[in-house]
Amino acid sequence: MSISVQGLLDILDVIANLPGSRGAMLATGDGAFGEGQHSGLEMTVANDVAKTVRRMVVASTTVGSPLEDLVINLGAARMMVRPLDEDTALVILLERDAQSGPVREHLSPILDTLDRMLGTHQPDPMDAPMVSALDNPDDDIADLVGGELGPVLRQIEGSFSIYVRHLGGTPEQSAQIISEQLREWLLCCNPSPYTLPLLLDGLSQTLNDDPAARAQFMNDMQQILKDAGVWQATNG
Repeated sequence: MSISVQGLLDILDVIANLPGSRGAMLATGDGAFGEGQHSGLEMTVANDVAKTVRRMVVASTTVGSPLEDLVINLGAARMMVRPLDEDTALVILLERDAQSGPVREHLSPILDTLDRMLGTHQPDPMDAPMVSALDNPDDDIADLVGGELGPVLRQIEGSFSIYVRHLGGTPEQSAQIISEQLREWLLCCNPSPYTLPLLLDGLSQTLNDDPAARAQFMNDMQQILKDAGVWQATNG
């Protein structure tokens, strides 16, 4: 793979936070990628599920009917399986009563990115490791990352970078946009859960060339903030 392990884990984290999803992992011949982080499963369970999925994908290919997309029930789990290449399949653990259609819709730009990451083509700038604006040594940004909003800012950055790539941008461009928006946020107000929507609005406006992507990005942000408890902080 031409992308960093952390880059793939960041994207799995984004998928795990999509509406209707409760976890995501990559099933490989060795088990669950990254020990099943973001799958919502214990490591041993994640590895067992990954190996089962891989056997199923390999078997379907062997008999000449390769899987493209499948929703299955495996024990108490309901999951969507999407083979990405001959060695890797994306597994999304679904909420039991969630419709798979909306999840597939959210996945569209993300799958484009994963295909580029895991493809056999020669590396290009789109396959570079994720460049993070949050690793900036600037004291103000470092304070943000080290504070209560650090984890949710990481999730926001991971999701935003996927949309930038989907629209043809590079990791460097994504990092530059986030850096600029962070600085504007720092200048206009005191960063807190109460003012975080201003940062998100600024980021969303940079996606105006694709209104559907902008709307989807904001939907993803609502779910990320909800899961992180930020809404409780702003409403409490």
